[in-house]
Amino acid sequence: MVSGEYISRLGVNAARHVRSIVSRELASLTLGDAGGAVLVERAEAGQPGITVAGFTTIADHSRLCLAYPARHHAGARMFTEARAIHRVAIADTPVLLQEALESAGLRIDDIDHVIPHQTSARAIRKGERVVNEALGGTPRNRAVVTVDRYGNTASTTHVVALVEELDAGRLNAGDRVALLALASGLEIGIVLFTVDEGLEACRGDDH
Repeated sequence: MVSGEYISRLGVNAARHVRSIVSRELASLTLGDAGGAVLVERAEAGQPGITVAGFTTIADHSRLCLAYPARHHAGARMFTEARAIHRVAIADTPVLLQEALESAGLRIDDIDHVIPHQTSARAIRKGERVVNEALGGTPRNRAVVTVDRYGNTASTTHVVALVEELDAGRLNAGDRVALLALASGLEIGIVLFTVDEGLEACRGDDH
């Protein structure tokens, strides 16, 4: 699976118009560029791998983030109701995560690492508290934050974070990981998997 994002142009265009923290283009200033590729193969029954992968679209919130071609500059402009989209994401994520955990026979306490979508460090920490309170437990480690170094790289966010966690020695064979994906629309995706020796062996390789 391959994905690439060249979305920093949205931030360049937004910088021409943002005048306050309530600007609907403020979220564009957090965007970053990245590319990622993952090779996925079938795991034998009972072996580590992907346990649950589920994606849900809640179309009622589709107008909370809209993009249009820029009139006078290359690229586009994106307009986001950031507080509203954050509020509905926090409200809906615990329910979907609980369903995913139950289908895998797990509790939130069984998860070693949570890698969320990278909107902002503040939003991630608030969402982390709300989700943990709703699910009545805590993962073994704090949620991974990379937005302060790479920005919000959209569809490549989780690959960027996985590579960094691997290289830092924080991901090891047997660890359970929850990937929480969010996208305007509103789409919420949850993938639960167990790190195998093949993924651990990628540590330190050229990525």
